[in-house]
Amino acid sequence: MHDLHAILFIAALFCCTSTFAAEKYENATPWSYQRILRPVVPVVKDATWPKDDIDRFILARLEKDSLHPIGDASRLTLIRRASFDLLGLPPTQEEVERFVHDSAPDDVAFAKVVEAFLQSERFGERWARHWLDVVRYADSVGRVWNAPFLYAARYRDWVIDSLNADKPYNRFVAEQIAGDLLPATTVLQKRDQIVGTGMLALGSMDLQEGSYEQFLLDQVDDQIDVVSRAFMGLTLSCARCHDHKTEPVSQKDYYALAGIFHSSRTLSGTPNRNDEARGGYVSAEALVDLPTALNERVGPPTKLPAGVHSMDDIRTMGNPKETVRYDHDPHFCMGVIEGEIKDCELAVGGKVSDREAAPERGKFGIPALPPLPKIPAQSSGRLELAQWMTQPTHPLTSRVAVNRIWQHLFGEGIVRTVDDFGTTGSDPTHPELLDHLAIRFVEGGWSVKKMIRTLMLSRTYRLASTGNPEHPDAGNKLRWRMNPKRLELEPLRDTLLQLAGKLALDRPEGIQVVGTGGKGRHGVTRGLLSIEDPYRTIYLPVVRDNVPELFSTFDFPGPTQIKGQRDVTTVAPQALFFMNNSMVDELSAEIAGKTGKDVKGVYRLVLGREPSSEEVRDAGELDLQTLVQALLGTAEFRYVF
Repeated sequence: MHDLHAILFIAALFCCTSTFAAEKYENATPWSYQRILRPVVPVVKDATWPKDDIDRFILARLEKDSLHPIGDASRLTLIRRASFDLLGLPPTQEEVERFVHDSAPDDVAFAKVVEAFLQSERFGERWARHWLDVVRYADSVGRVWNAPFLYAARYRDWVIDSLNADKPYNRFVAEQIAGDLLPATTVLQKRDQIVGTGMLALGSMDLQEGSYEQFLLDQVDDQIDVVSRAFMGLTLSCARCHDHKTEPVSQKDYYALAGIFHSSRTLSGTPNRNDEARGGYVSAEALVDLPTALNERVGPPTKLPAGVHSMDDIRTMGNPKETVRYDHDPHFCMGVIEGEIKDCELAVGGKVSDREAAPERGKFGIPALPPLPKIPAQSSGRLELAQWMTQPTHPLTSRVAVNRIWQHLFGEGIVRTVDDFGTTGSDPTHPELLDHLAIRFVEGGWSVKKMIRTLMLSRTYRLASTGNPEHPDAGNKLRWRMNPKRLELEPLRDTLLQLAGKLALDRPEGIQVVGTGGKGRHGVTRGLLSIEDPYRTIYLPVVRDNVPELFSTFDFPGPTQIKGQRDVTTVAPQALFFMNNSMVDELSAEIAGKTGKDVKGVYRLVLGREPSSEEVRDAGELDLQTLVQALLGTAEFRYVF
């Protein structure tokens, strides 16, 4: 019966034909909890300007205030914008020349560029990093005992591959919550789904916590927090100790949800000192209930890497003279499976020692949201939670998803607090447009690539970014121009390597981890890959409490945080990096060497454009390495316009 339920769930995941309601909002319910309504596409005065209904919503709001959008960006600007947005790398000179001189109309020529970038393997590497920020990805546990997550990289690669394959977003969500419980037709598919549950095992936990029950409740709280904020933009974990102060969520609701994760077993390879046996990994040989006629076979069970079940071996990381290497075994991954099925007793005031009766697992209700499906007695409820969250008419899941996509392309979300859709979050600047996009997303098969393509081919995306401080909407709330976006750490570093001809585009095989000084808050676990290695930055290990200085200089989020939008600071070390950093010195020399003595070649390579006559004249006073380094430090290089 449970298998039948799961099969029906899969059918529901790919069924996107539900009819959206068209009634008016109920004023008593916060906007984000209300049903998604199909808004009427507005009629605009300038009917020749829009290229898509998206543009009609934008233009109608501008015309309401007697405002007009700025002109379109040039082809040169547009391809650089598209390349960094989709690939995290600048376009090649050949790509620039091909697009700039394409005789096809702008719409057709740009559509070819967008499609080519979406099909590139580099797309997944760029967009996976956005998601890893949201799910607090790291390669070590952090806190007082910074033990390695030996198989975190398998989840990272799963995200990259899922995005490149354009895995439907509802499926992407479901596999991270309940991939081990979803039906599969091949062993390889089953293994892939199990890897997706690694999201739930990435939390930063106190492995030295003396109370095992406290450790479990902290782990469950982390899982509730990441699931509710990543997929729904709600801070449900705030109801752990008392009723939520701002959202319609009671403490009983919280523990009804906690029972789902309390009935699951988290396997990260980093056991709490009171629970060594639970520190293992998910085996691809377990949980596989498939027809015997399958051609795919998994090899014989392999012993776990030395030390993952033994706290004594992990403790040797506290000896700085000791080097502990863990071998990577492809049969294992971090993840979550079904555990001992039991509801979670309510902790009064969040205290483990003061407990009340456990609410029924999954029986929680948020006004205006549908109830969870009934959870079978011998199920954790993760499957039902995934089913509930990915139903086409859920008002939060699709809204949060399209808002995140919009933010990465336009610099700010329609709801600017991308991780908070609750009552303390921002109101949408264009609520009808948000619902319009959410409906298109679901009816388009939850395709992330299709939504990105739609947004990028709109007139709104293709606007110039030049601004006017005297403009009535100087902050661009109404989207009359494109927001300039500063490059994050990853595209900055990757671009420096690419321009120098040093960037390795192959994926490093797994991660072997060595430990140096693991005990104590300042203990370090480092991967064999370092900041000097020429791989794309997404493949470098992220070690909690010990991220490289370069990362923090350019606002890399703390890997214990759920961070859907990075901070953008302007501080002196950023300028000093381009002036004094030894890596920049070395790569600048390599870049200069690639261009011979051609000043124009330097401008084409670094900035993707021809220099003016004045720039050529001024550059004559500098040696080429100094010129390269000067250009790398300009806003024109560090920003996408």
